[in-house]
Amino acid sequence: MRPPPPGRGAWQLTPLDLAVGHPTGFDTSLVLPAAQHRTAREAFEAVVLEALLRAPCVVSFSGGRDSSAVLAVAVHVARREGLPLPVAVSQRFAGVASSEETAWQERVVASFASGAGAGPGRAPEWEVLDVTDELDLVGERARTEAARHGVLWPPNTHFHSLIAERAAGGSVLTGFGGDEIMSPGWVWDRLAWALDRQVRPRAADLVPLVAAAAPRALRARYLAHRPDPTPPSPWLRATAEHAALRDRREMVLAEPVHHGEALRRVWWPSRYRATVAESLRLLGSGHGARVLHPFADARFVAALAAERGRSGPRSRTREMTRLFADLLPPETVRRVGKATFNGAFFGAASRRLASRWTGEGLDGLQDLVDPDGLARTWAAPDPDARTYTLLQHVRAVTAQP
Repeated sequence: MRPPPPGRGAWQLTPLDLAVGHPTGFDTSLVLPAAQHRTAREAFEAVVLEALLRAPCVVSFSGGRDSSAVLAVAVHVARREGLPLPVAVSQRFAGVASSEETAWQERVVASFASGAGAGPGRAPEWEVLDVTDELDLVGERARTEAARHGVLWPPNTHFHSLIAERAAGGSVLTGFGGDEIMSPGWVWDRLAWALDRQVRPRAADLVPLVAAAAPRALRARYLAHRPDPTPPSPWLRATAEHAALRDRREMVLAEPVHHGEALRRVWWPSRYRATVAESLRLLGSGHGARVLHPFADARFVAALAAERGRSGPRSRTREMTRLFADLLPPETVRRVGKATFNGAFFGAASRRLASRWTGEGLDGLQDLVDPDGLARTWAAPDPDARTYTLLQHVRAVTAQP
């Protein structure tokens, strides 16, 4: 996939994707290879080692569980192989209380020198960037990246721009994929656990058992009764709402009961995963850096699919404990919740553009997006993040200052 000429809008997304706020469906050309490593942990370390061999190796370190695991494994592997330690880079956002992770970051970094976690030894270099309005959705940095690559999805891809600059000629490691692949929430979780005797079977499990084995039409009727967790989208017209619901149901229907097969046939070829990976690849290349995502790398996903088999994760903490408890402080392994950065993205420049917007820039989207509903969404104190790419798209195609 190559980017279009500069100045284009959200070229990676279909009109419906752009209206809804995310890509759906699958790229059937993406086939997960067979597992090449004995364990998922070995595969994870192999990805990290590849990044360490391309110095400087910079870790995008927010302090959440995923980025902490990536940093801890990178320190562990670098010490074991006698390689330069990775550089941890954190961004702190003045005035955005929901993004505060300082204490969690300090706890992880301190563990490297204290004898806990990855073991005693020299701690990696840790750079903290104080950020104000640099990462606004339509600010100067986002516009620079859009001019180079076109508008990328997700709309916060430029979050890694400051980090990639520090990895010129080297590599960047991110925690992308951890949220999705380390957590329960798969369609057939309960049924798979019951079949594997990880939970006590109950009479109610007979219904999903029959539905899972039923022809597609009957299985679709059963799954259609599952609650749809997607919140309302007041900027969408009814046609777009119906099409988005159809696409969500198709994604659910595609998921097999066997968790390992779900990773292979749903997560790996999903356009969501592929689009994020491609966007970050492009952003990194613009700064001369290669971006790797251990949680979303084919080597790790394949090994994890083989390792888990039919049953998916029972909890995020169980999976973190199983894979990384030897390297991380116990509090980090068990923590619940994470930082959010929306306040850093929809800043002054975004609000200025949204406040003077009169409906232009929606060519080809008129049947999907209600301009009045979108304007009201953008005027809210905390605008829905699913509309962020629409804002960037509007700015790019109308050449708004």
